[in-house]
Amino acid sequence: MHIKNRRLRLAAMFLFLWALGSSCNKILDIKSSNLINESNAWSSINDARAGLLGTYGLLRTALAENEANWLYGELRYGPFVAMNRPDLDAIIHNNLKQSHDLLTKVSNWRKFYAVINSANLFIERSGEILQKDPQYTRLNNSVDVAQMKALIGLTYFYMVRIWGDVPLLTKSYDGTFPQIPRSEAKAVLKFAETQLKEAALVLPFVYGDVNADYFPGLYYGRSITTWAGALINRNAAYAILAHIAAWDNRYLDASVYADFVLNNAGRSGIQSSTTYDLTRSDGFFLNVNSNQVFALGMSSLNGEATPTGHIENLALANPLIPRANPAVYIPDSRIVQLFNQPGDERFFIDSNGVAHSYYFSKSSSDLIIFSKIKVIGSGGTQQNTAGENTNVLTRYSSPVIFTRLEEIKLLKAEALTVLGQGRDALDILNGLRTNRGIETTIETTDGLLEQIFAERTRELLGEAWAWYDYVRYQQIKNNDAAFNAIRQKGGIYWPVAREVLDQNPLLQQTEYWK
Repeated sequence: MHIKNRRLRLAAMFLFLWALGSSCNKILDIKSSNLINESNAWSSINDARAGLLGTYGLLRTALAENEANWLYGELRYGPFVAMNRPDLDAIIHNNLKQSHDLLTKVSNWRKFYAVINSANLFIERSGEILQKDPQYTRLNNSVDVAQMKALIGLTYFYMVRIWGDVPLLTKSYDGTFPQIPRSEAKAVLKFAETQLKEAALVLPFVYGDVNADYFPGLYYGRSITTWAGALINRNAAYAILAHIAAWDNRYLDASVYADFVLNNAGRSGIQSSTTYDLTRSDGFFLNVNSNQVFALGMSSLNGEATPTGHIENLALANPLIPRANPAVYIPDSRIVQLFNQPGDERFFIDSNGVAHSYYFSKSSSDLIIFSKIKVIGSGGTQQNTAGENTNVLTRYSSPVIFTRLEEIKLLKAEALTVLGQGRDALDILNGLRTNRGIETTIETTDGLLEQIFAERTRELLGEAWAWYDYVRYQQIKNNDAAFNAIRQKGGIYWPVAREVLDQNPLLQQTEYWK
């Protein structure tokens, strides 16, 4: 696995940040004169800021490029169907070794290791700034290093869910990564959990709050309005820990971690979202905000809106954007099957046969469009009433979101059910259903696990949870022989790209994909 040398990486990082801050309401105020060579690196507080945010930017690239986040987490075995896209159809049906350029690109874990390397480099070198710039305090450095540890934990968690066993690198490398074999997924998860637990003890609940009890004041010259949801805080760290524990089938730990988030959500400004706020173009998915718990933003306010890297680029079409058909859609019959509860604001058909929905829009070609997430430009819509393709380049600014409060509540209910506390789980589930307008309550714990995962499918549609939820559900039930056979050979993971295998002879392809 080759990486660029450190000087090029630093230059690229600063260029990225300079572009990031190019709008009138920019996060950073970095000009081309700030581009530095390696000999001057790690000398000032600006170097720390650039290294920190550059690492977040690398994770955003790993998840957004080629819509990878949704290819990994949403399409496989999910409700979506591909329209005239054989590559997406191959992903949906788990035919990941087919010869498609898209599959080759997203099978390569290089971008994730760029995040790991950048975070490790920050941990190793940022302390040097303390002796050179009095503006950079020891507490500031401790919080920054904690964020890098948390990013390492999160990145390895993504990689374990995607590839299973992966090489475990615990320090930075310049030039070429060492040739080491894949470590067992459990060992990597344990390392990721350790990094996050260490980080959580140091991370604040908020950044940039001058009245905060811990770590008060502006953060790199910006207030809480800039940083809310955009950086890993203590609640975000525990949300990630909860999911690592659940993936590792340790539901008592998952319940404890989830409880921390639910009990302390208000300290980070995290609240539930109404269906209207969740689905309007200028609502929950517009820019980064505290309700997203943790997100990697692509805000139009910061000049970050892009035509790719968003679920909208896969799911939207006329009349919302000037495109005849989406790349993926959910068939009518599947929508009715998923949303089968009276009054469900997300989608339901009333007694007169009239459909009501916040999640879907009717296309001019009578194809229902999944439009729950539709942050076009700065939050508006780009109408094309003629229904014709145009040369207009549509840009989107919705972020890559890891989780939100409703998702954590559903994970808590999942954990309680596995732990035999069904009545408490049922209370959580019914509360969430009521908030979405569903008129009936579930009275019995019979089939409760199925009900919880069905609710996750409805609530989190389009947020890259479908595949991971399917795997967890099957692992809990452990009664599907066909799935177990695939899992035992590693078929639930992506194959490792041929380019990666060729560069490291100690790596072996996953058994299922040989």
